[in-house]
Amino acid sequence: MVDYYDIDDILATGEKVPSIFNITVPGLGYLEGNPGKPINEGTKVELPLWLAEQLAHLEAPDGTPFISLLEPESLNVKVRNAIRTDPVALDVHSILPNYYKMAEKYCSFFSDEELSEIIKQMIKERSLEIYSYANNSSKQMNSRFMLSLDEFEKRLFKIASESNRQMKNWLKE
Repeated sequence: MVDYYDIDDILATGEKVPSIFNITVPGLGYLEGNPGKPINEGTKVELPLWLAEQLAHLEAPDGTPFISLLEPESLNVKVRNAIRTDPVALDVHSILPNYYKMAEKYCSFFSDEELSEIIKQMIKERSLEIYSYANNSSKQMNSRFMLSLDEFEKRLFKIASESNRQMKNWLKE
């Protein structure tokens, strides 16, 4: 479900996902750069997630879904293995600026329990590192890790830093 006012949610649903058309659909040729023509069965197209989800739910009269969604590159086996190996070293921002939102949408749409567990473990490990950076002002703000944070992690860092500052001020009083 899209949160109408959440810009990260809007950006995540705008991410392109690979899809294959299971049927020929007249008039949708503009999706592959052929306006006024049909899009043929077997055509692979990158569609925004919001559109791909809608088309995946639509069925032809014989019950065939319009499209089949393929695994996005940002969530493929190679990325999953990198997360398992060392989630703290992973440059999440270079993969997708809104990685967690996209992963959340994908996992909920496909009920991908394995990916959900991998992402959950990743956020636990990266959160510890974010907390460490937020509580240690001597660490470089432009370190490699800080530049690798996605938008969710940046907000988490900001909240942790602000909480730490408020705690120090409270303790001084």
